[in-house]
Amino acid sequence: MSVITISRQLGSLGTEVAQNVAHELSYQYVDKEKIGKALADFGLPQIAIDKLDEKKPPFWDAWVIERKRFSHYIRMVVYDFAQKNNVVIVGRGGQVFLRDLPGVLHVRIIAPFEVRMRRIMEQEAIDEKEAARVLRRNDRDSAGFIRAFFDEDWDDPGLYDLLLNTQKISAGTTSKLIVESNQSPEIKEGEKKTAGKLVDLILFQKVEAALIGILGMGVQSVGIHIEEGIVIFRGEVGSKNDKESCERAVANIEGVKGVRNQLLVKPRHQYGP
Repeated sequence: MSVITISRQLGSLGTEVAQNVAHELSYQYVDKEKIGKALADFGLPQIAIDKLDEKKPPFWDAWVIERKRFSHYIRMVVYDFAQKNNVVIVGRGGQVFLRDLPGVLHVRIIAPFEVRMRRIMEQEAIDEKEAARVLRRNDRDSAGFIRAFFDEDWDDPGLYDLLLNTQKISAGTTSKLIVESNQSPEIKEGEKKTAGKLVDLILFQKVEAALIGILGMGVQSVGIHIEEGIVIFRGEVGSKNDKESCERAVANIEGVKGVRNQLLVKPRHQYGP
């Protein structure tokens, strides 16, 4: 399998580069719109998709459960696209939760602020002040999305295999560098090890998402381990009904071959008059 993730600053030519790479390699191009449609197909309401979009961290203070649930949905969707092979995934945190998979190439496309500002002024026919405002807001929201959902720094070079600055090189040259890197022996060797890992990752997200629906933030007291389709629970829940509900919900998930429910029931005492 072959997967490329591309993170890009607005005005860096990153979208054009990603589309060029997908075309050159005959890969599927997956962007925000395709991921949004897939989220809807997974059952997430469109109003939730619109609300749970790239926003700066303070937006999420009142949305803890929704944030965690959305995180699972988006991971499942991106893992599913990656599993289908030969894909370019643009944005949405792919560089974070696919980073430990061998054979996945992670690319970051940047350009100096002034260069990006001039490009936005030309593309949008706006003045310098407005272009600067648009860029700062977009950078802030994109960085906030990565921080809020994945507790990572969008600008951390350690998340990327290639960091490409388009100040001096064209979108075409940048695309060629990515295509060449994707064909390297190191990436090709890693691709052979990735497919099986994605199956377990997808299943893990489905299991934890189901538990969130039952336990809410109580899911933080539950450990999940998956071995070849066998799901093992360890930890604590507040009632026998919660324990049984968790087992039933997970047993019905496609791909689960069995459940070993090792949860302990420890009622949570409520204090008050």
